[in-house]
Amino acid sequence: MKTGIHPKVHKKVVATCGCGATFIFDSTAEVIKTEICSACHPFYTGKQKLLDTAGKVDKFRARVAAAKKSAASKKKGKISENVKAAAAAVGRNSAVDSAKAVNKVKNAVQKRELKKAKLEEELKSKKVESEKAEAESSEPVEQKEE
Repeated sequence: MKTGIHPKVHKKVVATCGCGATFIFDSTAEVIKTEICSACHPFYTGKQKLLDTAGKVDKFRARVAAAKKSAASKKKGKISENVKAAAAAVGRNSAVDSAKAVNKVKNAVQKRELKKAKLEEELKSKKVESEKAEAESSEPVEQKEE
């Protein structure tokens, strides 16, 4: 071996893991700190462990949340663009006319829901009446002896 070109080897270096386990061996480094070792690695322990050394998980979750938020805002923007396009197709070009068109659609939906509720009430009342009629017709009539 050539002299002066090789790093110094330290005997009995203590390597410390994030879980608290320590190992002793020879190394060129004086101090060794690890985040995971055979005592805490999921492959060896069979237990899942989440390591987040640089905040990568939080960064990922923030990116996912931002993507969902932008997708929702794009969806809202697309709806208003569709309303404007529909208003333009009918010959209306202003945002006020678009808002009026939206209000008309909302009113129509409310009227339809009210009509549906009334029909449901009528069906319920007819059902109750038919059940009463069935109950009255199926009751045995008592005859009085004179």
